[in-house]
Amino acid sequence: MKENKYVNTQTLPSSSMKKQKFTTVVKRAWKMTAPYWTQSKEKWVSIILLAFDLLLLIVTTMASRRMVIWNRDWLNAYNSRDAQMWVQQIWVFLLVGAAMVFTATFNTYLTAWIQVRWKRWMTSYYLKLWMHDGNHYKMQLTGSETDNPDQRISEDINLFITNTWTYTYSFVQNILQLGTYLVMLWDLSMTIPLILFDKDWSFPGYFIVLAIVWAIISTFVTHKVGKPISRLTYNQQMYDANFRFSLVRVRECSEQIALLKGEEVEHARLMNILGDSIANSFRMMGRTMKFGFLTTSLQYVDAMMFTLILGPAYFYYGAMDGYGTVQQVASAFQNVVNGFKWFQTSYAGLASYVAVVDRLYAFNENYEKTAEVVENSKIKMESAPVDEIEVKHLDVYLPTGQLQIFAKDLEIKQGEKILIKGKTGAGKTTLFRVLSGIWPYGEGEIVLPKDKKVMVLPQRPYFPIGTLEEAVSYPAPVGTYSREAIKQALIDVGMPGLVDRIDEVAHWNVMLSGGEQQRVGIARAMLYNPDYLFFDEATASMDEPSEEVLYSMLLQKMKDTTIISIGHRTSLEKFHERQIIAEPNAERNCYEFVENAAQTV
Repeated sequence: MKENKYVNTQTLPSSSMKKQKFTTVVKRAWKMTAPYWTQSKEKWVSIILLAFDLLLLIVTTMASRRMVIWNRDWLNAYNSRDAQMWVQQIWVFLLVGAAMVFTATFNTYLTAWIQVRWKRWMTSYYLKLWMHDGNHYKMQLTGSETDNPDQRISEDINLFITNTWTYTYSFVQNILQLGTYLVMLWDLSMTIPLILFDKDWSFPGYFIVLAIVWAIISTFVTHKVGKPISRLTYNQQMYDANFRFSLVRVRECSEQIALLKGEEVEHARLMNILGDSIANSFRMMGRTMKFGFLTTSLQYVDAMMFTLILGPAYFYYGAMDGYGTVQQVASAFQNVVNGFKWFQTSYAGLASYVAVVDRLYAFNENYEKTAEVVENSKIKMESAPVDEIEVKHLDVYLPTGQLQIFAKDLEIKQGEKILIKGKTGAGKTTLFRVLSGIWPYGEGEIVLPKDKKVMVLPQRPYFPIGTLEEAVSYPAPVGTYSREAIKQALIDVGMPGLVDRIDEVAHWNVMLSGGEQQRVGIARAMLYNPDYLFFDEATASMDEPSEEVLYSMLLQKMKDTTIISIGHRTSLEKFHERQIIAEPNAERNCYEFVENAAQTV
């Protein structure tokens, strides 16, 4: 048996996030961050803004360090009743405080400026990936690593940018502060003894060593307790997105649900979907409670660390010259401990960030898999200066790898009117998808006329939310066709009542019946005036007399257009010159498209 190269080996999205190494998360985050900062046209302006932001960060760090020293001198001035020092420190406070207020305020503005620019570019970038060459459709075929891609673009991009900036900025700030306070703590450890049990345990930099040891211990414990939060956060986002998507589906299909009286079933189904979210919320609550208990306890221990270290030397041996020095040591020690514990203090937020990175990266991954499938497709589409579509040989597979249809030596000449018939599920629509270039699973050779306009009308036309003029003009932008031409097209398809409503904004897929939607779709095709027009049961919602009137009108007004129709009604046969039938092929276990010579006019 011939080996099948088109099997889709991807799996459905898992119900939980896979465990990720820290380096993997960083690489994924960089892969999504790099295009803006290395390739975009906006990068230089943003880099300049970033440089100013970093400069402000350095100034803020130095001002923060100076404020610790000010706090020491301020307390010592009170302790020694030194009025001159007290007045001097008031001026120091005003200058340092003014610097901190300015840098903090302007930093907030620059940060928002950069993030808005970044969000605009990244959203446009991902929309292009999603919309380019029908990827929004193809990505559904290649596995579905991406659930709810609309949420990825509308919400996750914003969360990714905000969190990437927040944690990167916080990390850089932490490094600067850590370096600043390490120097201060080193100097203090050289002058302040560590006296415990009547013995001096001091050595150069002992404050730093104690801070590192305590940070490692507390971070390790925090990681062990908080590790499941990332997975639970990922699941929560997925469950909530599924619930929102289900609500949108109910809204879109409200008429069908109402007619079938399916509200009770839908309510039960929605509550079942919501149940996943609620159950996961309880799991998150339990884990968050344990995590909060741990982190709160560690914060209290942190507050006691410097007291336990300095208490004996200060109270029993008078090793420090004033309470201000105690406060300086406390502030420096706490800042160093916090610096080494950055991952611990940021753990809960980082867990959510990892979930966002994983979700957004899945979009990238699915896009790349789709691009790979398309690139490796064996369907060769060739444009040539000819007047017919020629299917020399074609095998078309389902994404599962099963052969669905095959055809050979089929020709569709310019101006012909052809009817394609076959059982439901015989692959007629799939053939149209192949000819339209949106179905990559298969092999064969197809020759298409070069520089010819092609349009496919599906059974259910798409209507953008907007004016009727936009709906009829789609996919062309408003203004492509004159208002007179649009009105005449509506009259030609039997919709004169809509002529005076072309400026009305509405949900036209709800306002119009199925048959009316198909009439507007045909009006759209008449305006576009394609060389090749594919009807995928595009008149199936109409009654037969209306269908006959429309086909008669089309044959008169679009004589030179090649019309290929999929249909089941025998009444359509008289409007087509020949037929192509999808017949079962038992030998290959699929359907074969063959010429129906008996029905050819």
